[in-house]
Amino acid sequence: MFESLFLLLPIAALSGWLMARRHYKRRYRAQDAPFSPEYFKGLNYLLNEQPDEAIDVFIGLLEVNSETVETHLALANLFRRRGETERAIRIHQNLIARPTLSSQQRIQALVELGLDYMNAGVLDRAEQLFLELLQQRPIPPEAPKQLLRIYQQEKKWQQAIDMAKQITSDKKINTHALIAQFYCELADPIVEKDPHQALGLLRHAHQHDPNCVRASLLEGKILIQLSQYRKAMRALQKVEQQNHYFLSETLPLLQECYEHVSNIQSFKDWLNALLTRHPHLTSARITLTDLIQQQQGNQAAQKFLYRQLHQHPSVEGLHHLIMIGEDNHQVLIPLIKDVTTALIHKGDRYTCKNCGFSGRTMHWQCPGCSQWATIRPIEIHLSALEKLLEPSR
Repeated sequence: MFESLFLLLPIAALSGWLMARRHYKRRYRAQDAPFSPEYFKGLNYLLNEQPDEAIDVFIGLLEVNSETVETHLALANLFRRRGETERAIRIHQNLIARPTLSSQQRIQALVELGLDYMNAGVLDRAEQLFLELLQQRPIPPEAPKQLLRIYQQEKKWQQAIDMAKQITSDKKINTHALIAQFYCELADPIVEKDPHQALGLLRHAHQHDPNCVRASLLEGKILIQLSQYRKAMRALQKVEQQNHYFLSETLPLLQECYEHVSNIQSFKDWLNALLTRHPHLTSARITLTDLIQQQQGNQAAQKFLYRQLHQHPSVEGLHHLIMIGEDNHQVLIPLIKDVTTALIHKGDRYTCKNCGFSGRTMHWQCPGCSQWATIRPIEIHLSALEKLLEPSR
């Protein structure tokens, strides 16, 4: 018995070797096959700057071999990056028409086609395509992102909110801050005609982003409109914790509130405390100077601001000091006044911390980089002058 088993071992080994040989032949036959001459023909067209002919060749190859999908996607993306969007669209449309595509490849081609439409500015077709992709499971991550872009461009703020809520795993997009801005966009146009509905929208904004300065400023304006001055004061004073750079925007509104509740002294105390916390806040310093001028006269205001400017010089402060001072020098004072006036009128009041865009008008969405809530107020300083006045170290 043992001898018969021993004789069977070489037969089993030979059988295994033959089966393995047959398997590897089948496996590598396709890999060893040479590239179709049509590929080289297509590459030749590309090298000779004949992209339309090259596209025809590659599309023809697709009909023969559906495994070249990645090649076609890469080629289409190359055309899109070069600005040749029509050619990219043509390739992607031909890909989608192939019945041999897998579901994953088809979804990928649809996403790329939608990006082509976005690049070409055909937003309606891009929107329709990405809405169809929302029905897929799982949802392609690019679909809600691109729909969010579309709805922002078209100022469809409720749809933008809906799309932002569907984006949950992108670290580059702060969806909560975006949603707050969109609620502010919905509230802003109806502040006058329906303040209570606007307040409701701003509550949603605060729920998504408690640090939304814009919502607090709008809320304060609406509450002043409704003569609810103490509530307005509480809303506006939250801005210091949210983003102290926007305090200059709140000061005129807060002064109006304190005047209506007949408590200007409390406002002065608050301003003094504010300058302790933010000593470079020129707008607070000027507001306090105006209150001193109203209560104690020009000389007291001028003396206060003069002391302040020695510690924290600024063009706005200097201009204000000249405005409340006496014209005791008929040549020098008007000349300095003209200089500071020109500096203030030419200076930018707002700047974007993301791209550096600056201007004299507040934009909640930066015209330079299209980011939201990156623009903030700046004090108009003459930087070179301030550096000269700084004590040497």
